Amino acid sequence: MKTRCGFLILTLLLLPSLTACGKKDPGPPPDLRGQWQQVLPEDSEEAPQYYHLARISDEHVEIYYYYTADGSTNLYWYGTFTPPEDGKEPYVWESENSLPANINPRMFRYASRDAKKEFTYKKGNISYMIAPSQALRMNVTLERAEKNVEIKGSDVPEGERHEAGAPVPGSPKTPD
Repeated sequence: MKTRCGFLILTLLLLPSLTACGKKDPGPPPDLRGQWQQVLPEDSEEAPQYYHLARISDEHVEIYYYYTADGSTNLYWYGTFTPPEDGKEPYVWESENSLPANINPRMFRYASRDAKKEFTYKKGNISYMIAPSQALRMNVTLERAEKNVEIKGSDVPEGERHEAGAPVPGSPKTPD
């Protein structure tokens, strides 16, 4: 009886350490800062007229339409960025629109008016949804850019950015 009780107590003491053996350490967090570009279809014979180009800093994610003909850009998204705390994948973060409250619609005519946007990092890529029209939603996937491309012409002016979470003109109201 004492042997059985001793075995049972030993088993109960060792059980938590045995279950931890199957868990993997997620490792260090990936550094997502830097420039990213849209993954383009490999079966396309023609070069695209434009694609998404993104820049991630310590606090913000900026996404632009990059026009291949002349290298010009138009801002699509300017929002908050929350870096991952560990290497667990997929990593999902919600970015809040940080465009200035008094933006000129003509200057940023291609900018998303969504109040928030969800981004996912998985296996070296970042993905998010766009809605170029009421009837169409598309998933965009970004990969780390092999070389940095100059982003010019549509940067959000410093000092005109508003606090994350403040309403953005034209953005749909989100349910409480």
